[in-house]
Amino acid sequence: MTSLASPVLIGIDIGTTNLKITAIRPDGEILSVVRRSMRIDHPGPGAAEFDLDRLESDLLDALTETTASLRAVSIPPSAVAAIGICSIGESFVGLDAHGRRTTPCPTWFDRRTRNLRPDWSMTARDWFDLTGMVDDDIYTVHRLGHARASAADWFERVDKWAMVADYATYRLSGTLVANPSLAARSGLADRRRCTWDDGLLAAVGLRAANLPDLQPQGDGWGPLDGVVAHTVGLVAGTPVVNAGHDHPCAGLACRLIDPGPVIDSTGTSEALKTVVDRPLSYDDVGQGRYDCYPYVLTGRFILSGHIPASGALFDWLERLLAGPGVGREAIDALWQAAAATPPGAGGVRVMPYLRGTGAPWNQRGRRAEILGLGEETTAGAILRGAVEGLASWLVLNLERFATITGYRPAELILAGGGARNAFVDAVKAAFVNRPLILPAVEEAAGVGAALVAGLSVGVFTSPAEAVRLAAIGETVIAVDPELASTYANLAPDLVGRLDRVGDQG
Repeated sequence: MTSLASPVLIGIDIGTTNLKITAIRPDGEILSVVRRSMRIDHPGPGAAEFDLDRLESDLLDALTETTASLRAVSIPPSAVAAIGICSIGESFVGLDAHGRRTTPCPTWFDRRTRNLRPDWSMTARDWFDLTGMVDDDIYTVHRLGHARASAADWFERVDKWAMVADYATYRLSGTLVANPSLAARSGLADRRRCTWDDGLLAAVGLRAANLPDLQPQGDGWGPLDGVVAHTVGLVAGTPVVNAGHDHPCAGLACRLIDPGPVIDSTGTSEALKTVVDRPLSYDDVGQGRYDCYPYVLTGRFILSGHIPASGALFDWLERLLAGPGVGREAIDALWQAAAATPPGAGGVRVMPYLRGTGAPWNQRGRRAEILGLGEETTAGAILRGAVEGLASWLVLNLERFATITGYRPAELILAGGGARNAFVDAVKAAFVNRPLILPAVEEAAGVGAALVAGLSVGVFTSPAEAVRLAAIGETVIAVDPELASTYANLAPDLVGRLDRVGDQG
């Protein structure tokens, strides 16, 4: 146990589903976790927008609750050394010259856009080698181009554009700064120089002056505003650090600082990621099939591939198979039925592309397929087929990571809320035939944001010190030899089918 005299770090994680605020000691001891649900509005076909009025209110309310929880264990506001903020990528909001919001905030899965890169006489290779992003329509640059082209009435009124963590940092501190790991997700940044790219900005009618000041990792912060500090019960001037993109922050909380280890992070979506020591090229990653962008540590890059719907696929199947509005008991029974179904799911094969294929095919328009249904098919078999489909996706991408990096780690690290499903974890371990390591990090992205903040203000002298996290243990999920042997026979068909369907495009 760390002494009460040691500093406290607060990490704010603004995710797709929840806002989470985590207070920790430098050794990783969790002092408080406060959550609020994110509200998403759907104003039209394909439209999905974060409710930022709700987010602002909840951010202050949750910080107030965090401060109260610290006071309840005799930790004064002056003990808080820094606040780090991370968020989902791609989403953006526009501010007028007075710093007032003038636009909606589309989610990363809002469908009202298209890939504009071909319009700019820019090859897929040039796009990737500049931005490090796969050639997709998800990024902010395409959303801004679409808004401008569709004559959105608010576009010309915007003085500054900000991504979600940028905006939250601004609301708490009055300082509008960007972080390289999150700026990369906009598709507007040069990943090698960590600067905004004038050519991409010009393509959508913007200048660097229309964006936050893009600072090196750890340098983007401002002092907590006095009015905000009074409202939430913290000390005015407390550093508020833009910690960047949520997935890299989660990686840091799982002790990812050097090349080699691989993390499988699951929540609404699922992301496979590892650290590399240079910005891999278009050819290095199989013709731009994986993202490779700045990590939350200077001089490091993150290699990442994701599938947009992992937990979201399970949530959809729960509603579909157990029925709308059912209680936890019925959902638990559905999962028990899936676990009781023999491996292979009775021939049911689920192509888990509910919101697109994700890596390595990156076909956003694809949708899920359920094959092999018959009169004898049960709800449990369908759910098990989805678990096996996602495990097949993991195996396929894990093998491609090994080819790209030359590393084949003996274990796989798990992170995210989806990693708490014991049945899913057991299937994954058997599929990849290696142990899974589950760090006891309740909120990895929030803890990572707190660690970035600690590095920024000198609580830690090095990344190695920051990730010692002596208070955080881990669980080892061993491979079931019998299940692994069964899947070794099934995997060629399961993974091969997934690969063939993905490549059909």
